[in-house]
Amino acid sequence: MKMFKSVLVLSLVLVCSMSAVFAEQFISVNDLEAMAVTAKTEYDGFIFNAIDGKAINIEMIDQPRTAEDGEIFNGRIKLNGSGNLEYRSIHFSVKAKAKLTVYLNSSSKTDARILALVSADGTEIATMTAPPDTGTVAGIAVVEIPAPGSYAIFSKGSGINIYQIIIE
Repeated sequence: MKMFKSVLVLSLVLVCSMSAVFAEQFISVNDLEAMAVTAKTEYDGFIFNAIDGKAINIEMIDQPRTAEDGEIFNGRIKLNGSGNLEYRSIHFSVKAKAKLTVYLNSSSKTDARILALVSADGTEIATMTAPPDTGTVAGIAVVEIPAPGSYAIFSKGSGINIYQIIIE
């Protein structure tokens, strides 16, 4: 019986530690309320940096966007133009190397746009392409975050709509 309890305790410790390793952080527009973000605002560990005149808008949409993997989004996080660390950006931290998945579209029906991933000091780590908005499909972009630390994403030029961000 003592051996069984030891194995059970060890199993529970392993399960708990493995769940922390595979835990993911995410934010979905489907879980947010419509609003204009005009100041630094936190949502589930993600910080939206905005200032008056360079807001991020969270709005519901009439025609849902469906991603290739079946995810459906009934709203969008509008970056409303190019950004930087101070405004129109979304910040987050990771405790280890991670995979960043962003569901997104350009706000243009014809032009793709570039979403930058930068470190806390503004160094560009990677870029992701936001495909043109066809009206029904949400694009998906995936990049690797190389190390623990604080990061941000923002448009390098013109509007991008974000539907969901997943860090694993």
